[in-house]
Amino acid sequence: MVALRVLTVLVLAVIYSTVTAQNKPCEQCDPSKCPVTSDKECLAGLTLDRCGCCQVCAQRESELCNHPDIPSSKQYEACGENLQCRIRKDSRGAPREARCECNDQIEMCGSDGKTYRNYCHLMESSKLAKAEQKPIIKVFKRKPCDSAPEITLPPASVTNRTGSNVFLTCEAAGVPLPVVEWVYSSPAGKQTVYPTDDDRISTLVRGGPNAHVLTSWLQIQSLQRNDQGTYTCVASNALGKVEKSCTVSVEAGREF
Repeated sequence: MVALRVLTVLVLAVIYSTVTAQNKPCEQCDPSKCPVTSDKECLAGLTLDRCGCCQVCAQRESELCNHPDIPSSKQYEACGENLQCRIRKDSRGAPREARCECNDQIEMCGSDGKTYRNYCHLMESSKLAKAEQKPIIKVFKRKPCDSAPEITLPPASVTNRTGSNVFLTCEAAGVPLPVVEWVYSSPAGKQTVYPTDDDRISTLVRGGPNAHVLTSWLQIQSLQRNDQGTYTCVASNALGKVEKSCTVSVEAGREF
């Protein structure tokens, strides 16, 4: 009981100090009393504090920010360079909040050959590189960097009975999007590239689940003993080719 009272007092003290800080009137500005803040330590740049006196680190992308329509946000600083403080639209039922969003949301390729989710992400990385005495990062092109294929979700081996249905899944990423095909290798070494005219074994390809990723499925209906073997997912684009394999094992069961 005593511990609960102590905890309650501490929580109330924190709330009181926060509210007091928010409502504390601004004193006459004296720049000599301002803490020294370097632009090097502020990834989103510098901004003036809520009193318009001292330079402080601006809020970064996705951080809470000071919005005029939300009085409780006064404790936060303004958003930094190329950012805008916007009220979140997906916070239904929760207290309203505002966060910094980048004004330029297009994916872009940096001069370091890496893809950045937007301009703000690139600029933060460039500041970090400069602080580490590395070459600054510039916008190379306003679209993702070209990249060789990568299989992000390889197909998994499976064992099933004859007469059942089998699904194999493979996810591949790359820019441009890779082409995916399936290659079957029988125990005797014979290879077949799917899709074929065999209605029992089919393939399907769909974009997603993420950007620059596609998912391919291979379905085997009414599994037969001669379906046993190795199935390889092959992803390729102009920059290369990659493959991952799995096995399908067949047990005795219903034979059609």
